[in-house]
Amino acid sequence: MRIKRKIQIVATALGLALSSITGAATSDSEQLIRSEVSDFPIVTERIIQFSQLGYNGSISMLGSESNAYIGFGSRLDEVISKGMLSFDFTPSPALRSLVSHLKVYLNNELMGVISINDGDQGKKINADIPLDPRFFSNFNQLHIEFIGDTEGLCANPNHPSIWTEISQSSHIALQVQKTVLKSDLNLLPAPFFDERDFSQVNIPFVMGKHYDLSEVKAAGVLASYFGVLSDWRGARFPISLDELPQENAIVFVTNTNKPAFLQDFPDVDKPTLQMISHPENPYIKLLLIIGRDSKDLNDAVMGLALGNKILTGPIATINDVKQISPRLPYDAPNWVSTLRPIALSELIKNVQDLQVEGRTPPPISVNFRLAPDLFTWQSRGIPLDLRYRYSPPSEENSGSRMSLSINSQFIEAFNLKMEGEGGKSKRIRVPLLDDGLLGLGDQVRIPAFKVGSNNEIEFEFGFASMTEGMCQSSQPSKQYAVIQADSTIDFSGFPHYIEMPNLRAFANSGFPFTRMADLSETVAILPQNAPIEALQTFINVMGVIGSNSGYPGIRVELIDTWTEEQLKNKDILSIGVVPELQEAASDKNEVNLVLQAGERLIRLPVKNEQEANLNWILEAEDMQTVSDVISVRSAGAFGAITGAESPFTQNRSLVSLLAANTADFSLIDEALLDSGKIAHMFGSVVTLRNNEVASFNVGDHYFVGELPIWQLIWYHFSNRPVLLAFISAFLVVIITIVLWRLLRTVARKRLETDEDDV
Repeated sequence: MRIKRKIQIVATALGLALSSITGAATSDSEQLIRSEVSDFPIVTERIIQFSQLGYNGSISMLGSESNAYIGFGSRLDEVISKGMLSFDFTPSPALRSLVSHLKVYLNNELMGVISINDGDQGKKINADIPLDPRFFSNFNQLHIEFIGDTEGLCANPNHPSIWTEISQSSHIALQVQKTVLKSDLNLLPAPFFDERDFSQVNIPFVMGKHYDLSEVKAAGVLASYFGVLSDWRGARFPISLDELPQENAIVFVTNTNKPAFLQDFPDVDKPTLQMISHPENPYIKLLLIIGRDSKDLNDAVMGLALGNKILTGPIATINDVKQISPRLPYDAPNWVSTLRPIALSELIKNVQDLQVEGRTPPPISVNFRLAPDLFTWQSRGIPLDLRYRYSPPSEENSGSRMSLSINSQFIEAFNLKMEGEGGKSKRIRVPLLDDGLLGLGDQVRIPAFKVGSNNEIEFEFGFASMTEGMCQSSQPSKQYAVIQADSTIDFSGFPHYIEMPNLRAFANSGFPFTRMADLSETVAILPQNAPIEALQTFINVMGVIGSNSGYPGIRVELIDTWTEEQLKNKDILSIGVVPELQEAASDKNEVNLVLQAGERLIRLPVKNEQEANLNWILEAEDMQTVSDVISVRSAGAFGAITGAESPFTQNRSLVSLLAANTADFSLIDEALLDSGKIAHMFGSVVTLRNNEVASFNVGDHYFVGELPIWQLIWYHFSNRPVLLAFISAFLVVIITIVLWRLLRTVARKRLETDEDDV
């Protein structure tokens, strides 16, 4: 009976798909599914740790009326039926009981108050606050306000003894009930990606077993699109063949290659997108990417990636997709433009993020990415035209300050004056560490050595309170601070130039492939008859690249056989061992890492302090001189990422993703989504072994980009002062000889003219 009922449900779901194509009504079938839903509601519990919400340490609350804000989302396909905030905190031993307390708000509605009783001071306290489900919304904000007081006649609300610390082990427990969504493309990218969900994105991809490389490319491009959406969350795309997924998934269907559970699906005559309910579980949605062949699939994916804002209804056909204007180098949406000054308002999602309140408000953070090859060597800094407003202190030199830090490195603190405005009448410049002078100027300058692929600027305001007479505070109860949205940061005028291979740039930014955001100058190569694990890695890497650039890689080329002409003027991403490519890349004796059939060979760089001290006379490549060569045969999990110059075009790159066994490709997938592992990747070889990452800078290096000729010479000879002095002296001698000969000639002609006049 159970099998028969399951067959009936599958038949009903397929009937739904067929009727949606023909436009027939499906109310009876949908009623059947909804009756199943009402009988068996799905309720699950979800735990959201504070550490999952970006808190890598305890939350400090300093001074009375300090505030902490914790944001989290509610998925579109879920309804929260119950919520509980469970958090651990430690109050200061100096706090006065009963008077000191914490207030907890959910979306500006008071949820509860936690008193600090005698004996609680200085101890870790666990508190549970019920969260009323009526006040949950798409995006939710927990607001914790700390009110503190100490013993004494004249308590200063900002006294250092008034504090509490909230542990990152605190969590939010939610009971959520699944809801049935309509099959409507208007919901896209939900429920497959829901921006309200802050956890890592996981979207299964399903194909029929008779796929070709073009179909795999379509899956990779779609992964890059969802990678763009996932941003900092990270995204994984587990791929399966012919298997019916058990969660929201993307299914690729062609007239000649249909997954087993859609064998009776009707053929189409155009690229098509369709959303249907899962044949066994109406809470799950399947997005069908449909076409006559794999070319149609790529057109359908491009239509989804570029035109999702105009899709409505359960089904849509893609008539045409054209790229009118080709992408330009370095125009990735996630990268700060180097063509003009950028307003800080362009680097944040909501202008409200530039305003804070409270005596010790949380920092105002502005995050941005830069092209990793931005050349800032010996720069005086990055101009930051900064303007800000704040509640003015009651008197000058009150101790109120705004502190500026970049990438967690303190730069300088600015006094807050009674005018209530900064950066306008008198602007200052933050000096570089090698500048030694604290001068006045018209702009703040960010030290160039703090600029990397990912950057964070923090503006932290601190308001000091004053007491007068019998403990009367001279400060208002609340202070406000705003970084003006028209403040600008200017990276224009910097050239692009970088030493390669540089696997740090690849791991952090997908460089050099993301130089063209649509990957129009990238060729990805797979071995012939590549295992499913290699396809999985290609798809996951495409997701990572999309999240780095902010644009789907719609122009990537995927091949498993190649000619030299195909790879000229291209950056190459090789996944798995491609023997022909490896042989073309270099002599086997010069390959930095060989990984094939259990055989492992690695060349290690020299580590010689004496040689490093002679850097002024050695070529740059000599600093990566091979010191040792080790060859072993070994079992166990092992993966690697290597970088080298393309054997087909100078100043083009070849990045290879290698695995000892097919299952070991998962090491690469996991490492490229782990910020802790990415932080340890650099050089030309990265090895992955269990949870360990090792990086080596070995072999020949090359440079990508362009510099003005004078800057190029100065940069490459700057660490060779003796050689530079010799060349300078030689040039002076040559110029002196030329000038001397020129002046002799002029003098001789003048004498001859004088004699003729006589």
